[in-house]
Amino acid sequence: MNSRIRGIEDCDLLLLIGTNPKTEAPVLNARIRKAAKNDLKIGVVGSAVDLTYEYEHLGNTTRVLMDILEGKHPFCSRIANVNT
Repeated sequence: MNSRIRGIEDCDLLLLIGTNPKTEAPVLNARIRKAAKNDLKIGVVGSAVDLTYEYEHLGNTTRVLMDILEGKHPFCSRIANVNT
């Protein structure tokens, strides 16, 4: 959790909220793309955009965030199974 940019390759799961790293942080996006090729699972809350790698679009409303925080969203099962 809360890895630095260089730690992205070691992550199992990444949740992007309201961001487009392809345009906002190209270096971070390149690291995410590299990790995605090695089975990093990515969830996105916000606009569905082309990030150059596969991700699960979870929605773009605050209700999605509330469901995740309350443990009600299906993505929560992935969060619960992350290796720490």
